[in-house]
Amino acid sequence: MYNLRSGLFKRIIPSILRKNFFFQKNQIINLSFCKIRLNLSNSIDREIYLKGSYEKDQLNYLYKISKNENIDAFLDIGSYIGYYSLFFRNLKNVHAFEPNKENFQILKINNEINNANIISHNIACSDTSKKSKLWYTDSNKMGGSSIYNENDFELSKYKKKKLKFKTVYLKKLDDILNFRNKKLLVKIDVERHEINVLKGSIEILKNNKIILQIEVHKDLEYKVFTFLKKNKFKLINSIGPDHYFKNYY
Repeated sequence: MYNLRSGLFKRIIPSILRKNFFFQKNQIINLSFCKIRLNLSNSIDREIYLKGSYEKDQLNYLYKISKNENIDAFLDIGSYIGYYSLFFRNLKNVHAFEPNKENFQILKINNEINNANIISHNIACSDTSKKSKLWYTDSNKMGGSSIYNENDFELSKYKKKKLKFKTVYLKKLDDILNFRNKKLLVKIDVERHEINVLKGSIEILKNNKIILQIEVHKDLEYKVFTFLKKNKFKLINSIGPDHYFKNYY
């Protein structure tokens, strides 16, 4: 019998789940803080299924630095199926933004099965309002899909015929929400579209006290960090590609 910790088993089990041997593709499981509907064809969902958690260190740290604050709202930008939103669902207001229609439908299911009051938006936050494209190469890794930008350095890794697209809608966060003089907890995970999200959120960033978790690719750190520092945000910690900022002390 293989030990679950062994390298061989770690390789075999995700493969079995991906190919749906002996398993239903769609599963509802109980986590420590919620129920969650998963699609085991997707890599992030398989990780949650096998480990019972996802980005555990990041989530624990975000909770630690916000738990004693009187947070008025949580903004989950790039929510995928709502993992972070479900964790923080007991805050006063939770807004989840997910442009992919398939992910968005599961996000809504996860909201319903937890009797949560997550306000879900089927749009991509950006610095403009228009129709656009979401690109990806693997339908089993939709958590890593990104808004199409012809200058995206990640595109050079793939042949054009490998690219797949979905139509999505972009909108400025400032055109959706009108928070002022509030304490906001914000998570941004948008696969290299971070600077666009920030520029489209400038009024919210300037007029509220914010704790921010933002995932940033190494090549984009200087651009994103410079923008945030210019707008009075201070870097307080980093965990892998996720960085934590505050604009108040």
